[in-house]
Amino acid sequence: MLFLLLLVVLFVIYGAVWYQIHLRNLRRLPIRIQVNGTRGKSSVTRLIAAGLRAGGMKVIAKTTGTTPRLILSDTEEEPIRRPGKPNIVENVRIIRQAAQLRPQAVVLECMALVPQNQWIDAHRLIRPTHGVITNARADHLDVMGPAVKDVAVALANTVPEQGRFFTAEQEHYPVFTRQCERMGTEPHQSHAESVSDEEMKGFGYIEHKENVALALAVCQDLNVERKTALGGMYRAQPDPGAMRAYTIRNQGRTLELINTLAANDPDSIHMLWRMTMNRKPERIVLVNCRADRTDRSRQLAELCAKHFAADWFVASGGLAQVFLRHAAARGVDKARLVNAGDRTPAEVYDIVLKLVQRDALVFATGNTVGYGMELVAYFAAKGAELAY
Repeated sequence: MLFLLLLVVLFVIYGAVWYQIHLRNLRRLPIRIQVNGTRGKSSVTRLIAAGLRAGGMKVIAKTTGTTPRLILSDTEEEPIRRPGKPNIVENVRIIRQAAQLRPQAVVLECMALVPQNQWIDAHRLIRPTHGVITNARADHLDVMGPAVKDVAVALANTVPEQGRFFTAEQEHYPVFTRQCERMGTEPHQSHAESVSDEEMKGFGYIEHKENVALALAVCQDLNVERKTALGGMYRAQPDPGAMRAYTIRNQGRTLELINTLAANDPDSIHMLWRMTMNRKPERIVLVNCRADRTDRSRQLAELCAKHFAADWFVASGGLAQVFLRHAAARGVDKARLVNAGDRTPAEVYDIVLKLVQRDALVFATGNTVGYGMELVAYFAAKGAELAY
């Protein structure tokens, strides 16, 4: 019994010392920006970091999206290797590593989903001076739901205490302002309309005005002039999950592949569909389904049935049957549903190519992790990337 008590005391002392060292590392990082939200976190993290660097700051950034990365400069980044599943304690190591490099600012994408973990990540591990929430949409409802407003409430856990807060969210903005009032923090709302079409031409990939407006607001708050920040953003490497377009020509047919696999929620996917659906006369929706995400396969089926006027729906991945069954039940013509669930990327490519008469849009959506990345990479290797 005495031995167990001694172990507990030693563990408490160790934890207290460990946390004091972490707080010391935090104090070495004067500007700490945490980026949370449903959609666009990785892109906004990169945009803010690039904009601040253009203003003369030394900035370290970390993304946790499609492929977790530690971004040391506009041209230097390294993968974050994990021995197991993602865990917010990882941020202690990232803060320690960043503190050794002595940057003026760190920009860290939130990696927590569970509401309590979001609070711990923000208020115990990062203690942001600037909190950023991109938006609140219908994703991970099993963890943060059941309604989208509940997602907003969960995300609000990362609003900083007595700091600065920025968001592009419109519908649920009052949820964040109430939390800001409780935390003694100043809220700022950005708008996509504040970014012009001319300013968007500087991006060599498909970026969203909403993300750019939000990143610019943060940069301007930290005294980086708009034109300077934009110049840095233009030079930044896009996130691997950023929406990209490719032209593929084969056997007299032309495919324009739009990769939206990193978009996880129905609102974002629907928005991207509206942006691209009229680019070609033929339309093929390529839906990649993950074996562990039954809810998302059903969600995608409902979205496609309700909003996607496509010629073909090709389902790949582990839960293709779930998507196909629910799509048919919601009114999609079975003759337009194609099961490619157990096929290799090469076989899926051949299936899609045979469906094309002459000139088609291939809208890739669903899930990106694992097979999804392989699938899109196979298609992309057959063609050339478009400047959107």
